[in-house]
This record gives sequence, C-alpha cells and structure tokens, in this order.
Amino acid sequence: MAIKSLVIHRITRWQDDQPAELKLRDELLTVSADYESLLSQEKKLFNGKPGKKYGRFSDDIGESPFSTWLSETLDDKMSFLSFSKKVTETFKQHLDEQPITLDGYLMFVLDSRADGDVFYLLFLETASGMELSGSLELETVDYLNTSKLDMAARIELSNWRGDEPTEDYFVLAMSRSAAKSGEVFSKTLGYQNSIDTEKETETLLETLEKYTTKVESKDATQYRKKAYDFCVEQQQMGEPVQIEQLSNYLDENEPQRFASFAREEKAINSETEFRPDNRKLKHLVRFAGKGNGMSLSFSSDLIQSSVHYNPSNDTLTITEIPKSLKAQLAKFIDKDEE
Repeated sequence: MAIKSLVIHRITRWQDDQPAELKLRDELLTVSADYESLLSQEKKLFNGKPGKKYGRFSDDIGESPFSTWLSETLDDKMSFLSFSKKVTETFKQHLDEQPITLDGYLMFVLDSRADGDVFYLLFLETASGMELSGSLELETVDYLNTSKLDMAARIELSNWRGDEPTEDYFVLAMSRSAAKSGEVFSKTLGYQNSIDTEKETETLLETLEKYTTKVESKDATQYRKKAYDFCVEQQQMGEPVQIEQLSNYLDENEPQRFASFAREEKAINSETEFRPDNRKLKHLVRFAGKGNGMSLSFSSDLIQSSVHYNPSNDTLTITEIPKSLKAQLAKFIDKDEE
C-alpha cells in the first residue's frame, strides 16, 4: 500500500452567522513516512467506526458534481489539486447555508492497494492542549486530534469504475455528534444510501438464532461469540462478511453446516457478502434492556451461570453481583436501617 496523491486544506468557521474561511494549498504534499503513518491510523479509526453507511453516488449529478470531478481526475483531465480545491470550496458553500461551526482539515488521499486504488476524504479535527515552553512556561497549542474521526468517506475505485459497479463502493462514516456537518459532507460528495446494513444484520441474527436452537445451550453461546468475533474482525479490516467464510469459521469440522442452513432458510444468500452493523452485532454477545426505572446489560455467556431467567414467573435472578454495585446497595441499606 502506498499513497499516490495527497493534499490537505483547512476550513474554519468560528461563528455560524459568518462565512467559513479556507486556507488552500497551492501544491500537493510530498508523501513521507509520517503521512503514511497518519493515514494508517485514520484508516483503523474508519474501519472500526460503528454505524457506517454503504452506498453509491447519486444519479443526480446536478446536486453534486463530485463524482464527475473525481472521474475526470482519475482520467487525467483534471489535476488532483484542482479537484481537491473544487470539493473544498463546494463544502464551504453548503456549510455557509447551515448554522454550523467547525475547525479542521480536509485530507484528500488517493491510496494504492494490491486489489485496486482507493480514494479517501477525511475530516481531521483540531484540539487544544498545553505544553511547557523552552523557558518552562505553560503555552496553549493546537494539534490534530488523531483519535477522533467524525466525518470520512472511502470510495473503492475499481468497484465503482468496473464493468459491473457494486452497490457498496461508497462508504460513509459519520459520528452522531457531527450529524449536521455530516449532512453537509454527504451532500457535497453526492452520497446515496443503497444498503440497509441494520436490516441485513437483523436477518443474520435471526438466522443464527434459529441455527443455535438446534444445538446445546453451551454450544449456542460459543457459536454466537465466534460469529461476533468474525464479523468484528472483518469490519476492522474494512472487509465484508461472506457467509461461506463465516460458516467455515463457526465449525471447522462441518464448514458448510451454517451455509447450508442459511440456504434452506432462504433468508440469506450464502453466495453473497454483507456489511454488518456493529451496534446490532452486539446483540450476539450481550443482553440489554431498560424500563420501569431499571437498565440492565450483561454478557450472554452469564445465562444459566450467574444470571437465571424463569419465564414461568417472569423473574431474573442475578448471583455474583459486581463489587461496585454490591457496595452501593450495602451503603443504601445501612442508611435505611439507621
């Protein structure tokens, strides 16, 4: 893997009733090990980010010419620098229409991989900190917050420009805290959602649940845990989950067992791949619920060990109570008895 083209522009808007300010580079950056390291770190954040959306470019090019500009850039009809400036200026125009403040950098990357080139657009936020100067006096400094990624996009170029474009070549990652600016980001890029990851994940969970009812409780818990681990690992690598591979991972002795069951159920096409929703996946390994003044969450492997549910009288019995909760309860009871 290697960066082929790279440039970063800054966009700042301190007050939502004032236009944003841009600081645009006049030339591409010279790629170094530091930039490769930065991209590697941001890609890990991107791959592990929950709630990513998978889709394609909107058919309405008039709404956003981003796809046209990117295509012209890849065909050497427009320079990568000109392309990045056009996109940044368009982002600013859409941003000025909304009451949003932000401060950060748009990082444009054309990355080369063994299986094809990939385009990344990452919004790098700034943060403030303190350091000691040479005279050992405190000074406030601004720095890149590389542990946070609120807005980012990845476009698998070969899947987009190939003879048969897929429906998930465009991946969008946005934090809930950046919902408004994320909408502007999405509009600028002309993103169109085409895959319902939550629905696909729910279908997988339902199929797994039916599958595990045919095995012993202990084995069922193990299957759920293995399915969760496999899906999370694929997600962290930025790869989709293939049912055939998942089936092999669940049972090495009978690698086709789950895939055959999925085909019989006709809920999942065992020859296809899908992108699981991380929040939904957690239901494989955790039980959670809230209501009537209570909020409970516990690992599924505690069922019938330290957590017992009796459906006949609708009671939940918990043993081996966490020490912190036990201390709070003891303190409350002591006060009540005084």
